Amino acid sequence: MLAERLETHPLNDGQRVLALTFMHGSRRRLSERLRSVANLRGRVECCTIDAFAWRIYRRWRGLAGALALAPATEGEFDRVCDAAGLLLEQPQVYAWVAASFPIVLVDEGQDLKPERLRMLKALAGAVHALIAADEFQCLDQALRPNPLVAWLQEDAEPETLMQVRRTNAPGLLAAATAIRAGNAPVNGAGFKLLPPGASVPLATTLLANAIAWRQGGDVAVITPALQGGFAKSVVARLAEGPCGKQQNGPYTVHWEGNDRDEAQAIIAGLDLAADASAAAACTALRAMPRTGPVRATLSWVENQLHACGRANFTRTEIEAVIARQVSLRRQHGGGASHQLAAMTVQQAKNREFEGVVVLWPYQVGGDAEHKRRLLYNAITRAKRWCNVIVQGQNILGAAPFA
Repeated sequence: MLAERLETHPLNDGQRVLALTFMHGSRRRLSERLRSVANLRGRVECCTIDAFAWRIYRRWRGLAGALALAPATEGEFDRVCDAAGLLLEQPQVYAWVAASFPIVLVDEGQDLKPERLRMLKALAGAVHALIAADEFQCLDQALRPNPLVAWLQEDAEPETLMQVRRTNAPGLLAAATAIRAGNAPVNGAGFKLLPPGASVPLATTLLANAIAWRQGGDVAVITPALQGGFAKSVVARLAEGPCGKQQNGPYTVHWEGNDRDEAQAIIAGLDLAADASAAAACTALRAMPRTGPVRATLSWVENQLHACGRANFTRTEIEAVIARQVSLRRQHGGGASHQLAAMTVQQAKNREFEGVVVLWPYQVGGDAEHKRRLLYNAITRAKRWCNVIVQGQNILGAAPFA
């Protein structure tokens, strides 16, 4: 649809397409896929809607003050987006955006809260908007019914997209279709619901066998919940030694963390007083492992020292810079990539892997609809194959397996 629009309405000099999504992983994939769009030739800017909101708020900060908006910081995402929505409702602001971005493309729209939706509603009257959303992939129970989908159904004529682009494995497609319809998934080519076993050793053996038979490609171990320790125990046992009759393994699976966890792990090694001199701050940072965020923070301190004449720093502001650098590295895809990775369903959203193993424990919260969405999001991350391992037999008697 974007290519068709560009064919009939080519961009003028200085104009670009604005592509927005919610998470940084989907932003990077969206950027890659837009490279193949005819008549675009790189004239596109991809960013998260939170980053775009901060850009609007920062550019029109004076107008925000005139509108009596309380000051907000970059990390206050909901407040910044709500403020950006109000700003975009002003004619001079939405006209300014439309002049540079006559076409706005939005992916994964189902994850947008009302504060972010306000921004799209404000822009919709001034630009040509193309918005993609799948309500069933929304895992935020507070967004049911989904506000963006409801808005599209009221103010547009949505087109249902039927073609699946991630996989052509018939078993995966059939399982996903069954789960969406509230039916029980069944085994087929590319999809297996393995015999359940409550013991960690049996689940570990099934996981080790799946990894051994993967025939190349990356594998994600995905769980809907960490409560109870089932998934953590299985992954830990997998690294200890060979498993089962086939003696497959050991395999080291990297658990993915979030920005906060990574920042806290770095900050834990920071030996710095609450108030310190610039020299002490530099010494403390140089004594830490030379990771990207640490190097960037040291450069920031040195720049503050030489360019601004700063003589003292607080530990709080150094910690804030470290956290910011961790976030920036993840935004730009600077994190480590692992062939074998473990994560929650929420962390796996909008990503794809050659193979997926789902570890489904007893402690999965939410109603039946939420559990179906969790399983659907997990298995549809797979491009070639997916195995599902449940902790106990009785789990199969209820949603999402029944």
